[in-house]
Amino acid sequence: MVTATSNSQAANSTSSFSIPAPSTNAGSATDPFAQELAQMIEGYLSKSGNGASASQLNVSITQSQGEISVTVQQNPSAASSDSLMDSENVTNNAATTSSTTSSTTTGATSSTTGSTPVLTAAQLAQMTPDQAYWAQQPAAVQALQNMDPADRSTTAMQLAEQGYKIDVPIMVWGWDPLTTMVERQNYGYTWVPSAMQPMVPLAPGLSFPGLQSYDPTNPPAGSIAVTTDFAKGTNMQDMFIDPATIQASWANDPSTAQSTSQSTISA
Repeated sequence: MVTATSNSQAANSTSSFSIPAPSTNAGSATDPFAQELAQMIEGYLSKSGNGASASQLNVSITQSQGEISVTVQQNPSAASSDSLMDSENVTNNAATTSSTTSSTTTGATSSTTGSTPVLTAAQLAQMTPDQAYWAQQPAAVQALQNMDPADRSTTAMQLAEQGYKIDVPIMVWGWDPLTTMVERQNYGYTWVPSAMQPMVPLAPGLSFPGLQSYDPTNPPAGSIAVTTDFAKGTNMQDMFIDPATIQASWANDPSTAQSTSQSTISA
């Protein structure tokens, strides 16, 4: 029969209990029975799910007046060492997870924003303005050009949610890029909202109480720049716009006008 004399669940606790000593083992605490009993107790406690390993337990046994007294004490130094190791493991695992997350996030950002292809002069010379417009879009956006119209709207919305700039009339409705941009210039637009952005409440040059007027000099972040610059260097063959009109549109292109102004000032 085992009789517990004290018990505590706190860290570095000491527990003692007594059991009747066998008549054949009335000697000191170092006899074979006591040693084997100590090993059995250490093994049992280390596997009992109390969080302590065998290295953290100190089991001592003494015999007196026909009883064996068993004292189980958690080793403070071993517990501190194991706790430190556990803390380091948690820290290292957190650092690894953070690194993996950072790497994953970086990769997602790169694939989300995409990169704008850079075309050579030789490539542009063999393209129509329409072909050049699409060729200068990120690969994910280029896929919209030849996509089934039934799927294009959904895919375009998904791309917009991922951070791509989607020009709805051109990329979703299939309007001619050059014609659309020239018409926008003619109405005074220097930017238009991309997908998921609010519509322009008033056309350029108009005003109305309670409505915000169009500001051509401050395009919102993520908006679509109105430009025909993509047609430069192409074969100028467009079924809706003649070459002279294309060239004239560059005079209304904000980026072209800015570079021309800077060149004049420098001169």
